[in-house]
Amino acid sequence: MKYWITFILCFLFSAPLLAQDDKETASEDSLEKKVEDIIGSFIDESEPGCAISIIKEGEVLLSSGFGMSNLDFDIPNTAESIFRIASISKHITACCMLLLEEEKKVKLDADVREYLPELPDYGEKITIRHLLHHTSGLREYSYLMNLCDIGEDDGWKKEEALELIFRQQSLDFRPGERFSYCNTGYFLCSIICEKVSGKSLREYAHEKIFTPLEMKNSHFHDDSNEVVKKRSTGYSPLGKGRYEISETGLDMVGDGGLYTNVLDFGRWTHALLADEWKPGLLNKLLQDFTLIDGTELDYKLGLSESTWMSQRIVSHGGAWVGYRSNLLMFPDQKIAVICFSNRSNFNPSSVTQKLAQLVVKSLIPNAESKEDDWPERSEKESSSPLDPNWDPTDFVGLYVSDELQVSWYLKSNPQLTLTGWGAKNYSIKQTGKDQLGGPRWLHLKVKRDSSGKVTALEFGDGVPSGILFKRYALN
Repeated sequence: MKYWITFILCFLFSAPLLAQDDKETASEDSLEKKVEDIIGSFIDESEPGCAISIIKEGEVLLSSGFGMSNLDFDIPNTAESIFRIASISKHITACCMLLLEEEKKVKLDADVREYLPELPDYGEKITIRHLLHHTSGLREYSYLMNLCDIGEDDGWKKEEALELIFRQQSLDFRPGERFSYCNTGYFLCSIICEKVSGKSLREYAHEKIFTPLEMKNSHFHDDSNEVVKKRSTGYSPLGKGRYEISETGLDMVGDGGLYTNVLDFGRWTHALLADEWKPGLLNKLLQDFTLIDGTELDYKLGLSESTWMSQRIVSHGGAWVGYRSNLLMFPDQKIAVICFSNRSNFNPSSVTQKLAQLVVKSLIPNAESKEDDWPERSEKESSSPLDPNWDPTDFVGLYVSDELQVSWYLKSNPQLTLTGWGAKNYSIKQTGKDQLGGPRWLHLKVKRDSSGKVTALEFGDGVPSGILFKRYALN
């Protein structure tokens, strides 16, 4: 199998990292073959693929492209290919907030309404720190967009997203009470950056981070119509080896939107791990946050900190339209493994884990590599008794949300059906007493008046929650 692989530096630097049970230094060809075998188990050279980079102490051990960057013109991925890295962008946004704090333009513990007075007063103080740690209680704006039938490939400006966020009249939970991954907070940080610095997040990051570090191929992509040279096109599978283009028309950044390549991002990881460019920056990104109940979060400022194979790791993933990405860093050994992909059904975290196993074995001589050792999260489902007197006709009507500016219809013929939400109709059933559901993402709580008549439906069980749809009877 042929791949487009570029070795950036002599393999001399990688020798101390490899397993040395027989005390022999692995050759350049052996590492190349191992990496090729790993990637080959995930993709074929004719498919959309990925780019990877392995860095130690600022030296690039290997930087490679695999599979296709563009299927229209049979252009292969290389180490110079530009990818949208989605949520890995978040810790760059967090760095911008830290730099703004150094300039005394923001305070992480200040009420965000000092910078965004348009945000409703929820009776609770929401800080920039809450935004960065995903503990604000604000509703996830991408979920709200789905409720408004706005897709990821629709043309939608940041001003429209802000209007939607500012219309929300309640929180999902009290700030600091829970961790709930929320892109809204990081998008709002981009707006705060613009208000206090007079520069867009793109301009600010370019001036403060990308230019000093000579990251010439990196930018926050705040204009979806902009041409990006050497960009790998995002794809989603159609089955039987076929793919369709999967790109976004959204211009919001901060929560994502960073375009870069593995070479530039290698410079960035070195800046963090070497601790020379901005001493203490990584430690600031890894500052702790404790919930109201005393629980300490693994999620820091745009990065997660945990352990794997007895080693401390710092990581984050990204997924948006046809792009998938993963960053895995071993800060104590100053090793970073990066994988960017332009295919939505690709699993870059599996790649970074397997590549890490090539370079960390000698650091943990007795450790065994097991994929099931990787930290996982689980969710528990809850249920409540059904109402034996449930009658679908009790719910027929028009339902309107002022916060979303969306209308739904519930009809019974005789199956209760939700219409008016995009082009699809959804069958609705009772899931508990005064609870309705349909698709797994749709949870509705029934509101009644003193006589028992249905007056509203409250959308959300978890996050988002508390979005009220008032009922109007159908004629």
